[in-house]
Amino acid sequence: MRDRGKTTGIGSLLKSLVADHKWAAALNRHRLFEFWPEAVGREVAAHARPKVIRKQVLHVEVTNSVWMQQLHLQKGCLLEALNRRLGADELTDIRFTLNFRATFAEPPPPVVAPLPPPDPEKLAKFEQLLASIKDEGVRASLKSIWLAQQGRV
Repeated sequence: MRDRGKTTGIGSLLKSLVADHKWAAALNRHRLFEFWPEAVGREVAAHARPKVIRKQVLHVEVTNSVWMQQLHLQKGCLLEALNRRLGADELTDIRFTLNFRATFAEPPPPVVAPLPPPDPEKLAKFEQLLASIKDEGVRASLKSIWLAQQGRV
């Protein structure tokens, strides 16, 4: 029984919950949802996506019957690649189902705001320091590194 006055960290509670219910293997298998596009490639990921893992069987939704046939023919290679990424023989089978309404194209990459231009005074001072370096390639590399760091500190 737990002591009423003592608090337990959430991390240790989660660890004991995972251990008590023997969820470690299932949690490991579900990492697949994170690396699916890298494991199967962008083109496949645009037409197929993992839907659920039941026991050791991965269920994958596919956009059309052509892709379903192609992936079925590559099932052995897919299983091997996915299990290699998972670190063990976590999956024993893949089952494909059609979902004609689905589109699985990857979302567009996040928009990254451009860095603001560097302070002209700081740039002039830095270029004065660079002037003492004779190698033009080294000067260009140092300036590039310095510019990349501006606005990130």
